Amino acid sequence: MGMRGYWTIAGFAGLYLEDSWVLDIVARPGVLEFVVDLVLQESHPSYEAPQTGEQYCYRRGVIRFDAVSSLDWKGQGAVPAVDATGESDYGSIDALDASDEGYVLEGDFGRITVTSAAPSLELVGAEVNYQIQDLDAGSIVLPLQSGGSFGV
Repeated sequence: MGMRGYWTIAGFAGLYLEDSWVLDIVARPGVLEFVVDLVLQESHPSYEAPQTGEQYCYRRGVIRFDAVSSLDWKGQGAVPAVDATGESDYGSIDALDASDEGYVLEGDFGRITVTSAAPSLELVGAEVNYQIQDLDAGSIVLPLQSGGSFGV
């Protein structure tokens, strides 16, 4: 079976990733997470009218890939942009495609191919700061650097 768009993944209908902002990418053994200011379309159950001055309804969320058995990250090294509020971002997710072999994500952050369980999506409060917990237990925050891949 060929590649399928992200809107076919359970829980991803009603998102518009192409105008969502990637705030952080975290990989640790068995897990890949994207912290994103997500654009919710009117069809999404959590949609609310855009705030004053906003084009879209944005909600902070975490896209999480569990049971990661392999991960290949090409084109790393993008310097994050800084928005008017001082928050850094790595651009949008230009593509998130699924196949029987895994998932491919593309954007200013590079191209990530991951073999894992189906991704999950968790919406969090807009003001929540994402922090990595338990670094002493083996969690790793990966900086965006040039090239490379690794298996977990």
